[in-house]
Amino acid sequence: MKKLNMDAWRKMFYEKIEEVKPQDSWDLKMHQNLEYNDLGPGWKRSLQEHVCASFQCSWCQHFWSSVQVVILFHMYLDQRRRTGWVKMRVFRQECYECSEGKLEEPNFKEERVQRVLENLVISIREKCYGEYVAQLSEVTVIEQHYGPHRSDHCEACWLGIHQRPKHTMYHGRPKDTVYHGTSKDTMPPVQLPSHNLPQDTISCGFEFCCIFCTICILIFIYSIWAVGY
Repeated sequence: MKKLNMDAWRKMFYEKIEEVKPQDSWDLKMHQNLEYNDLGPGWKRSLQEHVCASFQCSWCQHFWSSVQVVILFHMYLDQRRRTGWVKMRVFRQECYECSEGKLEEPNFKEERVQRVLENLVISIREKCYGEYVAQLSEVTVIEQHYGPHRSDHCEACWLGIHQRPKHTMYHGRPKDTVYHGTSKDTMPPVQLPSHNLPQDTISCGFEFCCIFCTICILIFIYSIWAVGY
């Protein structure tokens, strides 16, 4: 799969923003040192946390995919000059198969880049122009997956930017098993309590009922005998 460079991202962004804001000029640039809370006056923030991408370790060549890739955008519109700027940072992931693994850049398919940029344009319209976008729900970027996110190998998680659900149930696991957190290596499965009583508990209950019934019968027989005398 051919890796899309920044020029390809910029070209697609220009096309999408020009469709809705042809009177304004916008630019998109990569800033790998962009800080989440480092917003200047008038700048707006947009965060996309569940983008699908693939990675390959430059050391051991291990390949993996993730639907938990995080992209941060800072946006600013100068309304007087009718010019806007977008700063972009893509957070990396570390290989978990080798001890020499370093943070690797994600590789996106073009269709997913298109979806990310569509969401970005929606954010620009809402946050920079104050518009209400009818299709407020974001264009879907996330895809179905069947495994935990390795937060200990995620740059965005290290920085506390990636917000993950505290309790996640994954398809394909036994229905009575819930994985707490997002890393199966660090968080063991917790078995939910079963509604079925243990066999020894059932046996004890049956014996108690038999003894109770026997006592009741004996009392009844004794009462009849006492009345007769």
